[in-house]
Amino acid sequence: MNSVDVWMIQRDLVSVPRFEMPVGFSLRAYRPGDVDVWVRIQQAAETFFTPTAQTFADSMGRDEAVLIERVHFLVDERGDEVGTITAWSDAEFDGVDRGRIHWVALHPNVQGRGLAKPMLAASCDLLRARGYDNAWLWTATGRIAALNLYLSFGFAAHPRDERERAAWQDVAPRLRYPVRWDD
Repeated sequence: MNSVDVWMIQRDLVSVPRFEMPVGFSLRAYRPGDVDVWVRIQQAAETFFTPTAQTFADSMGRDEAVLIERVHFLVDERGDEVGTITAWSDAEFDGVDRGRIHWVALHPNVQGRGLAKPMLAASCDLLRARGYDNAWLWTATGRIAALNLYLSFGFAAHPRDERERAAWQDVAPRLRYPVRWDD
C-alpha cells in the first residue's frame, strides 16, 4: 500500500481529550538556536524523508518570536528533548485562518509510551488559548500511529479528492479507531 498525504480537521477543540504530562516529562518552548534540536528529533523519527534545517526554515520561517510561541519540545526527566510539536495557524486549509497541528515527532527511544497524547492535548490547548476553536493537520496514510492518535482526538478525514478517499478506505482496516469523514 502506498502512503498518501491526507488532511484531517478537528472542528471542536473544546472536545479533545485531556492528558496530563507523565511525571518527569514537560513541554518547553523553542529557544533561539533550537533548529538543531528539532532536526535531530525529526530525523530520528522520520521514516519517509530526511528533514533538515532548510525543511524547518521553509515550513516555519525564521521569526524567532513566532517560533518561541508555537514550537515546543517534550523534555524527559534528564532534561533531554525527546519530542516536538507545533501549534501553528494558517489559512491553507480553506482560506480561513485556522489552528494547525504541525510537525509532531517523538524520538524512537520514547515512542509507544503514550507521550504523543499529552503533547497533542497541550498543543490543542495552546491553539484554544489563541482563540481557535478548530484545528487541521496533514499527515500520511503510511503513518498508522499518527492516524490513530489524531482519530482518537476527534480529527476527521478531509479527503480533497477521490485518491485520498480511496487511501483512507484502504488504510481503515489497519486503524484502531473508525475513520470519521468531514466532507
